[in-house]
Amino acid sequence: MAFSQSPKRAIKKLGAEPVYFMDSVNVDKGELMKYDPNSIAIVTVLKGEEAMKIFGENGKDGAVYIETISFAKSRYWKYFRSKSPEYAALLPVANQDTTIQYILNDKVLDKNFEGNLALINDKVFKEIKVLNKEELQKQYGIQNKEAGVVIKSETPEDLHNGKKKF
Repeated sequence: MAFSQSPKRAIKKLGAEPVYFMDSVNVDKGELMKYDPNSIAIVTVLKGEEAMKIFGENGKDGAVYIETISFAKSRYWKYFRSKSPEYAALLPVANQDTTIQYILNDKVLDKNFEGNLALINDKVFKEIKVLNKEELQKQYGIQNKEAGVVIKSETPEDLHNGKKKF
């Protein structure tokens, strides 16, 4: 998946009938209008040979892959559970992390971070550590959360504006 350029700029370069996916489900363009833009975590635009390689003839005009925040949360929840028994014990159910503070590469994540966490995979993942409330307060000064999840990773090569966002 390519994040090498701005999604708005890339969408303008697509053909007349790109393929659209919302949370891994093929949808038509009209279906996209039903979603609140504030619920979107990731937009990936594929075009040219890259889209044709993945979608065959259907991808000749490009493809737009969109993930909602709840879908992205589910993805990173599954991934982090596979990497840490402590995380799995802390969060036995997906999308129940409102009392958890995520910290990515020493940056405290406060809003619109779900897409960044969902992009972490085995290529970039380094480590995950769960902090209890006291450790979170001592190390990061955060008092309104029950626990912290500290994640270390490299920046994905294909992340759009990776240095700014990740």
